[in-house]
Amino acid sequence: MKTLLLILLLLDVYVLIYFRLMVRYYYQCQYQTKESAFWALLSPPPYRRLDKKGKAYARRYLAAVAAMAAILVALSFSVKFVGGTLQNTVG
Repeated sequence: MKTLLLILLLLDVYVLIYFRLMVRYYYQCQYQTKESAFWALLSPPPYRRLDKKGKAYARRYLAAVAAMAAILVALSFSVKFVGGTLQNTVG
């Protein structure tokens, strides 16, 4: 179970980065401005300033953030920290 959750977490991080970079692309196309890729990955998307296609990718980005939060909560229930070591609580 823990392995599956970690694989899902890695896939979600990949999807999260992809959607945020797509939002960055549509933002740059719309406003002809340059947004740093590093800063784009660390900041939330400018939802109000995007066109229709950019907003669709921003919604997908927010769904990926919600999925990541759910995966992290599920992962936190599958391991416990006891005496300085991680112990598996789910078979």
